[in-house]
Amino acid sequence: MLQYLKGTVQSIDQDSLTLETGGMGFKINAGKLTLKNIVRNGEVVPFKIQLPVHLSIQENKWEIFGFSDEQEKEAFILLINCRGVGPKAALNILSSFTPGRLKKIALGEEPATFLQQAQGIGAKSAERILVELKEKLNLMHGWLDENSESGNKSILRYTYDDLYRALNNLGYRAGEIQMAISNSPNLPPTLSEAIKQLLKIISGK
Repeated sequence: MLQYLKGTVQSIDQDSLTLETGGMGFKINAGKLTLKNIVRNGEVVPFKIQLPVHLSIQENKWEIFGFSDEQEKEAFILLINCRGVGPKAALNILSSFTPGRLKKIALGEEPATFLQQAQGIGAKSAERILVELKEKLNLMHGWLDENSESGNKSILRYTYDDLYRALNNLGYRAGEIQMAISNSPNLPPTLSEAIKQLLKIISGK
């Protein structure tokens, strides 16, 4: 119904912005990463912008959600089509993850437990979302993580799920494993080397 809105940003709050267009002010719900991208160039309100948007209609509740680009909007629509994921949960996920990182999780290049970093997402929800993301991989064409530097990173010969299972079998808890992986942005290419590196982090050596 709505593809985008073009107008003047009059105010920015923690989880929304007010966009004036056609003599009306619209509240646009947005994730933290979206709002960060919008003001990345240090712009001070008021300033003009064109935002991709999605209109959510639920019973008597109408809400507009805004995104920094079409890729993020695609990710939002994909997420709200997952069982048990509403607009608020989808926005919470996109406040923590770019579409590129969601694709990495679906591919097993990052652990599914990372999804629990999003507000309101527990272990069972993370597992269910992962299953549905894997089923929707064909819809993620072109989703790239802007922080990834192809050519500068080693190709991993294992998935993060392999790494998680290996450490879990050694008796380490999910929180310890997630902490160690979060503190290891550059993992070795082989599973055995990665396990050794993470064990050093967990043991504090």
